[in-house]
Amino acid sequence: MWLFFTGIRLKIVGKENIPKNQSYLICGNHSSFLDIPIVYVIFDDYFVFTGKKEFEKWPLFRIFYTSKMNIAVDRNNNKGAMLGFKRMMQTIDDGHPLVIFPEGTISKTAPKLTDFKTGATTLAIQKQIPILPITFTSSWKRLQRKGLWKGMASPGIAEVIIHPIISTKNLKKGDKLALQVSLRNTINEPLKKKYGVE
Repeated sequence: MWLFFTGIRLKIVGKENIPKNQSYLICGNHSSFLDIPIVYVIFDDYFVFTGKKEFEKWPLFRIFYTSKMNIAVDRNNNKGAMLGFKRMMQTIDDGHPLVIFPEGTISKTAPKLTDFKTGATTLAIQKQIPILPITFTSSWKRLQRKGLWKGMASPGIAEVIIHPIISTKNLKKGDKLALQVSLRNTINEPLKKKYGVE
């Protein structure tokens, strides 16, 4: 409803690449607050979101994290971070997809990606589950990080590209950095083609 009433239309490419009836990680660039509701529109099956604990303070997202529907990770507290990681592993064991934004926060330089954290690739290799990369190519144009009143916001098309899955079968702990590079390159490919960013 939010997307509809703000005049934002989705263009989804590659929806046939979404796996069915299995655990996997959904990893995408994080360029706007719009990325979160867009994911809910794209995926029909039940999945679990991970996000920083600060999201509990945002009225729009608070209900999803305080109701235990999703996982809020306290990155400033080792015990809280470990509890969050255990819940992620349990979600995977339960057979559900898990959403992680490898950048960890909305990029201040969107559409240019920031550095990826290793949590997603570490988890994927440890649990031997595939990663589904997705690229939000124009969310940052629809609603900038600065917000509705300080940044640019406009109706229009929000394009999402769903890439083929990346397998982690037989990968080991030492492969996590190479996997991270492959994941980042895959997500960045459409952004590089569209905007020339590295």
